[in-house]
Amino acid sequence: MSLLLIRHGETALNRDRVMQPADTPLSEQGVAQARHLAGRLRGAGIRRILASDMARARMTAEPIAEAAGVDIEFDPLLHERNFGVLRGQRFIDLESQGIEPFAEGYVPPEGESWEVFEMRVSRAWAVIQEAVADAGDLAVVTHGLVCATLLRNHLDASDHETQIGRLYPFRNASLTCIEPLPPWRVELLNSTVHLDGSGAKTPVYGQA
Repeated sequence: MSLLLIRHGETALNRDRVMQPADTPLSEQGVAQARHLAGRLRGAGIRRILASDMARARMTAEPIAEAAGVDIEFDPLLHERNFGVLRGQRFIDLESQGIEPFAEGYVPPEGESWEVFEMRVSRAWAVIQEAVADAGDLAVVTHGLVCATLLRNHLDASDHETQIGRLYPFRNASLTCIEPLPPWRVELLNSTVHLDGSGAKTPVYGQA
């Protein structure tokens, strides 16, 4: 049994440090990253895939589903945090206006507060636990802040304490492996070895 947590591949807006609208697709490099990840997971015994239906997560999940021979089950609870009117704006422009979108108390206009977002991720976590109990071997394809919130609030990452800040920077197309039973211990965190030497590895940018 295994629980696999996956962040979507790179988009052009990840690369250019722009807050992403919901329909942002993978870049050409992100498509390559998803393909390399699917190759790593071929034969991993995945029996179910839960994914955000935002384009960048869906496009990452599709080659994994093809390799595993299973369908994708989409759940909007796995969406990235909604940053409202900030979506489409460059990080550098927000910073020049004194806006810190990831700050604890900041609520983006027409978007989700941290509290609302974390409550949604908790509901997603309940769905994930039920799916693991049903299928055993589960892959979850989602977004950077969802991964970080799951890590912070629901997983036992004590073996990785020296690596983790409040918002752990999950890389594009990264793989995190979790024991599929309480206390949900993280066995492998933010792994991108499947991208090594592929020309598809990208640096860490904003999670959203």
